[in-house]
Amino acid sequence: MRNDSDNVLRSLQHSLEGLKGQMQFLETSVPVEKQMEYFRYSENVRNDARPTSIEEQIEVLRSPESSPKELKYALAYLAVSGDIKAYRTIESYNKEHEDDWTAMSLVQAKITLESELSDEKKIFISTGLGGKGDKLRFSAFFKANHLRPFSTYQRELIEKEMSYAIEQQGGEVEEVKIAENYFTMLFLINIDVNIKVLFENAVNECNQFGNFINNSFTVTNVKLFSEEDIHRELQHK
Repeated sequence: MRNDSDNVLRSLQHSLEGLKGQMQFLETSVPVEKQMEYFRYSENVRNDARPTSIEEQIEVLRSPESSPKELKYALAYLAVSGDIKAYRTIESYNKEHEDDWTAMSLVQAKITLESELSDEKKIFISTGLGGKGDKLRFSAFFKANHLRPFSTYQRELIEKEMSYAIEQQGGEVEEVKIAENYFTMLFLINIDVNIKVLFENAVNECNQFGNFINNSFTVTNVKLFSEEDIHRELQHK
């Protein structure tokens, strides 16, 4: 595993020690830039002194006549209100209008409401790939040694061994994509699992049958690997 990836993951794990049960993950994949835009906007809404009410903003959200600007404000206003009716309204709206802004308002509404109703302060964990339940979503990239094409047997071994390694740690494999001489994985796993050791062991298991996977791999929770990212990784020594 590359040192920069390992350092980021270790830093994240260290910062979240002792927070189990208090953490709330965004379950959908929302670009980090969009998340930051939402939180800056919602903070401005929280401090906005304009005369309005929860009922008024609920009507804005329900009205087919509302403009995108009005809907944007209504979602943020209701999300920071800590009101159960506001939360249910956003929840219903999200079922019919799935987009990044609505997803962000829903998770903020949930955290705000839970904090209002209990003594336990919820901590929102924001990553580009999101998570599910108590698990974070990660994307991993691996390449073939000497960039040689994988055989049919090697492809089968990759899918079996890599998935098994994640599932043994209580994780969930969402996707395995095997190309000619590299493969990517999208998976969910608890933040306290040592992903570096997990994948080092899995690669070693596979490499007993031909030493065909490079020992250098990359794991991120920021975004999926693009074609440009893959090209850069394949060129990396």
